[in-house]
Amino acid sequence: MEKKYYDKFNGREVWIYTIKKGFLEADICEAGARINALRVRGVDVALGFNGVADYIDSASYAGATIGRVANRIGGAKFVLDNKPYFLNANDGKNHLHGGNLGFDKKHFTVTEYSENSITMECESADGEEFYPGNLRFAVKFYIENNTLNIEFAAQSDKTTLWCPTNHAYFNLDGENSGDCRGNVLQINADFYTPVDAGLIPTGEKAAVKGTAFDFTSPAAIGARFSAEELKATAGYDHNYVLSGVLAASAESGVTGIKLDVYTDMPCIQFYSGGMLDGCAGKTRRYGQWAGFCLEPQYCPNAVNMGGFEKPVLKKGERGTHYIRFDFSRSAK
Repeated sequence: MEKKYYDKFNGREVWIYTIKKGFLEADICEAGARINALRVRGVDVALGFNGVADYIDSASYAGATIGRVANRIGGAKFVLDNKPYFLNANDGKNHLHGGNLGFDKKHFTVTEYSENSITMECESADGEEFYPGNLRFAVKFYIENNTLNIEFAAQSDKTTLWCPTNHAYFNLDGENSGDCRGNVLQINADFYTPVDAGLIPTGEKAAVKGTAFDFTSPAAIGARFSAEELKATAGYDHNYVLSGVLAASAESGVTGIKLDVYTDMPCIQFYSGGMLDGCAGKTRRYGQWAGFCLEPQYCPNAVNMGGFEKPVLKKGERGTHYIRFDFSRSAK
């Protein structure tokens, strides 16, 4: 396994580890346990940055492991076991991607590694971001059968919330190539969750059929960007309720690279990168729609809504989730 110096952040050296097998290679960074590059037959399909500060300054969460809870918690508050908790609000009045000190800003410790696998761990103290419980968290990245597998595990000494994901941005034409609007996407979901002005779900599950949100059949990501309901988010930033473990598929007509996303989580957030603002990436500046995200997770704000599975991790129990980015059906 290759290891190379990447940066220095908060007084600590930060290293990148390359894992590989077959035609797939991934560069995994200790800072944020993030995917810095993902090469499919030599084509890098993941957006990334040349330093830790660049990642943080971009406010993009690119490639990072997200926690304790991915996406938004409305009003930055929730009730658990009849006790109210008030979190840090870092997205207007809401709590986003773990708050001011989410996992994306943590230094992860490498505990195991090999040519095709790496495991990293971090700890989140009781009261951090005002979540209950000392949480021990591990994420394993490994390549097998042309798939980048991500396995999350966590345990807490108090009942708490836990909803991890990975925030990779993909451009299957290549990280250094134009934008992602021409990538073709299919999402295995008949319903999405409408949101308010703060992107908090209203609690409704709405049918996608016949709307701008319908990806039950393959469609170009940018085909419906002119729809009125997509203008506020400059494209997509919406949660879909999944119908199976195959969550989504995407493909490039330029490279022939195809991605299938599998997960055991109930929902997926599709974000088409409309808020990217020209930040300086690995090889170029990332403008609007430079890449898209498919983030398996629980429904945003599920803890505060009925009718949705809640991301609760019971005291002492070991929680696990997985994401699989499968490139085995790439055409080239």
